[in-house]
Amino acid sequence: MSIHRRHALFLVVVAGAVALRVYYQLTYPHAFFFSDSLDYISAAADNEPYRIRPYGYSFLIKPFVGHPYAWLALAQHVVGVAVLVLGYVFLCRRGVRPWLAALALLPWALDARVVTVEHYVLAESAFVAATAGGLMLLAWRDRLGWPAAALGGALLAFAAVTRTVGLPVLALVTIYLLVRRPGLVRLAAFALPVAAILGGYLFWYHQTWGPYAFGEYQGRFLYARVMPIADCDRLELTAEQRKLCMPEAPASWDQRPDQWLWSLASPARRLYPTVEGDPVLAEFAYTVIRQRPAAYLGMVAEQTSWHLRMRAPVTDIGHCLTLQWVPPAEPGGVCQPRYYLPANSPKDNPPPAFVVDNADARVLHAYGRFVVIPGPLYAIAAVLALVAAVWRPRRRSWRPAADALLFTGAGLGLIAGSVATSLFDYRYAVPAVLLVPLGLALSVTRIAAASSTHAESEIPCPPAVPISPATTSKSPSSSPA
Repeated sequence: MSIHRRHALFLVVVAGAVALRVYYQLTYPHAFFFSDSLDYISAAADNEPYRIRPYGYSFLIKPFVGHPYAWLALAQHVVGVAVLVLGYVFLCRRGVRPWLAALALLPWALDARVVTVEHYVLAESAFVAATAGGLMLLAWRDRLGWPAAALGGALLAFAAVTRTVGLPVLALVTIYLLVRRPGLVRLAAFALPVAAILGGYLFWYHQTWGPYAFGEYQGRFLYARVMPIADCDRLELTAEQRKLCMPEAPASWDQRPDQWLWSLASPARRLYPTVEGDPVLAEFAYTVIRQRPAAYLGMVAEQTSWHLRMRAPVTDIGHCLTLQWVPPAEPGGVCQPRYYLPANSPKDNPPPAFVVDNADARVLHAYGRFVVIPGPLYAIAAVLALVAAVWRPRRRSWRPAADALLFTGAGLGLIAGSVATSLFDYRYAVPAVLLVPLGLALSVTRIAAASSTHAESEIPCPPAVPISPATTSKSPSSSPA
C-alpha cells in the first residue's frame, strides 16, 4: 500500500483543518479580544512578570506587540495545525492504526471552540502546544532518551509558567516517569530544566515584586471559587472574615464565580482591591473548604460533569460566557467575541468593537453550534483508559496503557483543575480536546492488541522505505510496545 493511501484519511483531516482556519482568518480580519488579553499584552510591553497571571504567554507574543494582532491569530492557527500533524505522527509511532489516529485528531482539527480560541489573544493555544509537545516527547519511545526527557521537562515547565494549571500536570508526569523507571540520569535530565524554569521564574518574580510566587491572585481566585458554597451562617469565621460574606449575591453568580473577583459589588473588590489582600482571601477560602469539604468536592464534581454532557446546564450570564467560544455571527454583539482593534498604546483597551453584517460569519456561527467535541466522549475515554490498564496485563506490554492513562488523565485533570480553582468554562477544556482523544486512541490500541490471538502484529504506520533484496530474508521486526 502506498504511503498516500495509507495516510489518506489523515490527509483529508489536515486539509479540512487548514481550510477551516483559512476561512476563519478571512472571515474575521481581526483577532478577538477578551478581558484577559490586555493583561497579557501589557505584561509583554512592560517586560516584567504580571501579578495576576504568569508571564509565559506574554514572553511568546512580544514580537507581536504594537502590530495588528491578526498576525498573532494567524500564528496560533499555524501552531494548531502543527500540533495536529505532530499528534498524528506520535500516534503512528506508538502503534496506532492510521485510520484510528486520523479519527483521534478529528476533534482538534475541526472543533469550532478550538479554532475560536486560537483566534483570541489568549494563552490557551500556547499552553496546549507546550503541554502536548512535552507529553509526546516523554512517551515517544519505549526507552526514554535523556535529550527527550530534558526537552519534555522544559516544555512542561514552560507550560506551567504559561498557565499555572499546568503545575499538576508536572506532578502527574513525575508519577508516570517513576512508574516507567527510566533511570536516574533520565529522571535528572527531566527534573533539571523543570527546576531551572520554575525556580528561575520564582526568583525573577521575587526580584520584581518581593514574594516568591507565580502570581498574587491565587487566593482571590480561590475565594471566588468557594463563595457559592460559603454559607456564612453555618461557618465559624472571624469578624474580619465575616465581612467577606455576601448573602445577597445574585443567584447567577453561582455559575459565574468570577463575578466575585471583578464586580464592584464584591466584598473582596471593596475591602481588598490590591494584591496585598490576597493572603486574607486565601485564608477565607481555605476556611470554607476545611469546614465544608463535602460541599466543595460536590460542587467541583458536579461542574466537572458538565463537561461530560452534550450541553452544559448553564443559564443567564453562564450561557453568555459559553457563547464567547463559538464563532460570532456579529463580532462585538451581545455575548459574542469582539475584535482586538488597534489602540493608541499596547496597554490601552481597544476601541469599542463595531458590529459587522457578514454572511460568512453567520455560516461559521451555525457551524459552531454543532461541530464541537461531544462531552460524553470524555467519559468514554476515561472508562477505556481504565479498561486498557487492567485488560490482560500479561498479554501485552503495559506501556501503551500507561501512555493512555497519561494523556487521558492530563486532559481530564486539566478540566477538573480549572473547575476546582476557577469556574466552569469551555475555554479551559480546550487542552482536553487534543489530549483525551490521543489517550482514547492509545487505549483502543492497547485493548485490541491484548485481545489479539497473534503473538505479533504488523507495524501500523511503517516508514515508507523500500526493502532491498538483500534484506528480504531477514526476520520481521517485532511490533512496538
